[in-house]
Amino acid sequence: MTFTDPQLQECYARNFIGIIGLSNELNQVCTLLAVHSVFHMLEGPHSARVHETVDQLLSPALRPALREWYQRPGVKMDGASMQFRDQLNQLAGERLEDPEAVSFNPS
Repeated sequence: MTFTDPQLQECYARNFIGIIGLSNELNQVCTLLAVHSVFHMLEGPHSARVHETVDQLLSPALRPALREWYQRPGVKMDGASMQFRDQLNQLAGERLEDPEAVSFNPS
């Protein structure tokens, strides 16, 4: 995965561990969510780095894996994670966690 920001690229590379049992795409989503959380905490929601992680998560290449991430059985999330998922839902124009939801933005 390539980012425009070198610090974001470095943070992503440091955090990508490759969880056994997850596809490469799900590992990318997992890492992006962690990196997003770090930069959101350090720089706030309007940070260019935060926006770039969101853009990557919602990209056509990762959208199917993002859906799969939120549709995994037994997923438990804290309030902040649910709020971010809801933000992604709004930006994506679909309910990523609902396999029956109709996408308004099929990318």
